[in-house]
Amino acid sequence: MSERCSIHLVAGTRPNVMKVAPLFKALKKQQWAEPSIVFLGQHYSENMCHDLFSEFDIHEIRHFRPLKSRSFGERMGEIISSYTEILTEDPPHIVVVPGDVDVTVGAAMAAKRRKHHVVHLEAGLRSHDGNMPEEQNRKLVDSISDYLLAPSEDAYQNLIFHEGHDHLRVALVGNIMIDALKQTLDRERAQRLLAKFDLRERGFAAVTLHRPSNVDTEQALAKCCLMLTEIAQRLPILFPVHPRTRAMLERTGLIERLESNPAIRLCAPLSYSDFVNLVSASRLIVTDSGGIQEEAVVMKVPCLTLRESTERPVTVVVGGNTLVSEEDVIAQVDWELASESRPIASVPLWDGRTAERCAHIMRVQWLKMNGAQ
Repeated sequence: MSERCSIHLVAGTRPNVMKVAPLFKALKKQQWAEPSIVFLGQHYSENMCHDLFSEFDIHEIRHFRPLKSRSFGERMGEIISSYTEILTEDPPHIVVVPGDVDVTVGAAMAAKRRKHHVVHLEAGLRSHDGNMPEEQNRKLVDSISDYLLAPSEDAYQNLIFHEGHDHLRVALVGNIMIDALKQTLDRERAQRLLAKFDLRERGFAAVTLHRPSNVDTEQALAKCCLMLTEIAQRLPILFPVHPRTRAMLERTGLIERLESNPAIRLCAPLSYSDFVNLVSASRLIVTDSGGIQEEAVVMKVPCLTLRESTERPVTVVVGGNTLVSEEDVIAQVDWELASESRPIASVPLWDGRTAERCAHIMRVQWLKMNGAQ
């Protein structure tokens, strides 16, 4: 078979970049594949976009389309319209969409409408909270994708046993975020960053907050600020502030409360490399994010997640992640600090080789699409 398989890897956010970068590099080594990056980014300049990929030594983006719309309806329409134009100009054989953001849904819908083969990378994750936009997106994409690549056993079971997807269209491949993580961790870099922020190894907490439920109202944000102040009485905090969180802190004046506390180091959002290397040297993590729950398990750093549910329950099962509220987070921090390092088990297939497995499965699908037995 002489024809190569044209593959679009669609990304729209920084976590998306971390997921497609290892797969892009793995596919570039395959003679049968011709992968290309499509970036549909919201509030990204072209320089910022290229900086994101440069962290993973990727310097070629086939299509770059910044998104301008802010409201959900307008943004979704813009995503579908923009990607449909790209599909018309440069039609691929396979479209890979990662994760659970709006770009994932819009790109998958555009591709399916034009009868392209869609692969969902990171399929089957479920928080079972139907009010979360991410949960709605995951289910929508899984329902229309041709092939589903599950990162963990619970995600695999969700797809086959709970939702009835054809087992021939589902594969358990492992967590591709861990591929990116293992390629990035560097102890020397971590030591340099600790010195830069005047932090001691295993002597600080890393914090990320950006979920609307935690930062979009003054009342919720004030509770988070009180929580951070109490944690800072126990150990220093490094807090890379998400743009939406900073905007709300400044609007409410709450940022002064944090900036005046010498034990709380506020900083701009860090590059992925800097962030994970700093987290790897932390004592614990307090977050409302998703991906860091997974990375914490691999780095063996206790993670306290400020949410009522998680789409990554395996992180709780193996002992690396605890769901907490503002009311009980301090008690959990005290328990962590009073304890020896907690035992955190490894998750099967979170070994840094997920991209290789994905590439193999996609090759098999490509052969089937072309009638090979």
